[in-house]
Amino acid sequence: MRKEDLLKPVNSELIGNSRSDILQSQKNSAQTLKTGTTTVGLLCKDAVILGTDKRASMAYFVSSKTAEKLHKIQDHMYMTIAGGVADALYLVDILKAETTIFQLGHENKPILVKSAGKMLSNILYQNKMFPFEVGLMLGGVTEEEGPTLLAISAYGSILPEKYCAVGSGQNFSYGVLEAKYKDNLTIEEGKEIIKKAITASMIRDMASGNGIDIGIIYKDKPADREFIPI
Repeated sequence: MRKEDLLKPVNSELIGNSRSDILQSQKNSAQTLKTGTTTVGLLCKDAVILGTDKRASMAYFVSSKTAEKLHKIQDHMYMTIAGGVADALYLVDILKAETTIFQLGHENKPILVKSAGKMLSNILYQNKMFPFEVGLMLGGVTEEEGPTLLAISAYGSILPEKYCAVGSGQNFSYGVLEAKYKDNLTIEEGKEIIKKAITASMIRDMASGNGIDIGIIYKDKPADREFIPI
């Protein structure tokens, strides 16, 4: 059966609600359990810096203060997640497995960030009729590409960016990024911008908070992680 066929109305005496009623009920449920987060990424001269807050929420309820939103895919590549936690973690596991298989078949040569992004895009696009509720950023450094940052939407679009923010607090973060970002930032300058961007969101967005998790993916040495309690 095609996915399109699943969208056709089902006529039955056993079903009391119309399809429009069911869809409206689902929509209302989604609004009730709306989640939020703030994830930010930017390019530096020889590195990519990704940052996230640590709060997981369901509407007005803070369900976790230690949520992990920055995930290692490979040694040279990390991904941030926003949206539905189950959907996002499933995609993290899939991308880890697919990129590992690819590298094993190519003498452990690091997979290109854009190639990994395309893998993820294909998975998301194949499920566009019933999309994963996610907003993702993929960042990494390879010899061929240099520092690379990709914003990947729930429908599979891929947008290469110099800086990006995803999540309920993204509007506030973009205000800082637009004002502060410039080409060829140093690592310290980039970290300071990430801190200010996420802090701005944490002040204004109640779904973001409980500290900042920062990951720095370097060109010539292992990635570094840092947690800043706030």
